[in-house]
Amino acid sequence: MWHLYLILVFIIFILYIALNSRKPVGFPPGPSWVPIVGNLPLFISLRRKLGFTHLVYAKLSARYGPLLGLRMGRDLLVIASGEKAIRDVLSRPEFDARPDGFLFRFRSFGRRLGLVFTDGDHFTEQKKFLLTHLKSFGLNRSIMEDKILDEIQDLQTALKEMSQVSLPDAFGVSVVNALWGIIAGQRFKVGDSRPATFLRYITTAFRLQDMSGGILNQMPIIRFIAPDLSHFNQTKMIGDALTAFMRELVSEHRNSQTSQSKDSARDFIDAFLYEIESRPPGEGNSEFSEEQLLMLLLDLFLAGAETTNSTLCYAFLYLLHFPGWQDILQKELDSIVSPGEPVQMKHKPIMKYMEIFLMELQRHANVTPTTISHRASKTTEVMGYLIPKDTVVIANLYSIHMDKDHWKDPEVFRPERFLDENGGIIKDPWLMPFGLGKRKCIGESLAKEELFLFLGNLLHEFRVSPVPGTPIPTLRGLDGATVCPQTFQCVFTPKRPPATITT
Repeated sequence: MWHLYLILVFIIFILYIALNSRKPVGFPPGPSWVPIVGNLPLFISLRRKLGFTHLVYAKLSARYGPLLGLRMGRDLLVIASGEKAIRDVLSRPEFDARPDGFLFRFRSFGRRLGLVFTDGDHFTEQKKFLLTHLKSFGLNRSIMEDKILDEIQDLQTALKEMSQVSLPDAFGVSVVNALWGIIAGQRFKVGDSRPATFLRYITTAFRLQDMSGGILNQMPIIRFIAPDLSHFNQTKMIGDALTAFMRELVSEHRNSQTSQSKDSARDFIDAFLYEIESRPPGEGNSEFSEEQLLMLLLDLFLAGAETTNSTLCYAFLYLLHFPGWQDILQKELDSIVSPGEPVQMKHKPIMKYMEIFLMELQRHANVTPTTISHRASKTTEVMGYLIPKDTVVIANLYSIHMDKDHWKDPEVFRPERFLDENGGIIKDPWLMPFGLGKRKCIGESLAKEELFLFLGNLLHEFRVSPVPGTPIPTLRGLDGATVCPQTFQCVFTPKRPPATITT
């Protein structure tokens, strides 16, 4: 009798393999996949060869078309490339959802919490609460500019004491402090080891996975088979450390609260804690919990620290490679802003060269070469293909920013491409470093403000140059959920000698 059971198990296994190898009807074209692992072996091989996830997508899309259909472990994955496909996908409400899975729940106590990787009513309610209270504490108001300028002043003082500057490390604390002040009511000092360690954890976390969730999400069983090779152990260690940091911060707030009044909230954490306490226990209270607050803080810290800092550091790295642009920018700054006067947002509309430099930097550096992963909330037809419900969908923004038909010479760093024949700035709709649609980056305005103020004020006070006797650092970045520059050294030399004190 046992051999009949064995035959039955074998038949079931063969049927599973056959069904697992079939593509859904109407699924976008792509390479054939093998049972269980899908296209993972091909993806891993190409990534080792090309070095970057978005280049793997670009190579396969060049062969199979603007909608690329893959299977990564247990996940169906569609990559949209090119302006038409990306706009079509990112503008549809059917793709506003976020994927579910092991990694996305592992980071948030086995639930779907926070803001970045949630959707539906939870996302809508939490986003509204977040933006309302961040604005009340200064986001997108003049007080935010004042906070950023304070951080820049402290950073300038620190840079004057350094013979060599190590980037991205030197900027991280200053970049995140302005936002952190309205979130947590405190700021970190430049050189403080705690946030520096925290920021290094964040940078490492971004390097461990890609925007699809990586192999831990696609084949979570791998964590038992190869916990180190799959980065599970490191991911867990970093996640535990980041959560512990946030939990300690929330605990300090609870202990220091002098009032439970909504009007007495000192910052966003206070406002959220008040919301937790003011809601009656029971049904409907799960959206406002300490666990949700921890994940919100983690999402804000991750979003506020990594991409803006990487873009700013790339700005100075590009100035090392294109010193002529440092001359252009500093000439513009000196013609508009007096020595010793801070560069402010009121100067931005008349600084066209600063504007086009930052636009070209974001296009060429591609710090966010793909969007965060989306999910099809229902089976949807796009460009003649059917994308099944719960398919993970990613837009390869790199494909737009490096499109040869549109940009002609996309591999060339040429900011003047954003000037028209009359010297006016071209607002090219093909430039979309912050994404598109309902899930567009909510921190876009703050990121643009920080980039302009940090770059403008630092260039107004310093000349940046390579370390004498060393080659110019490479522009080639490090792959991950985002692309960041490799650690490099440079020299910040004050443009003006320190003022002398007369008696």
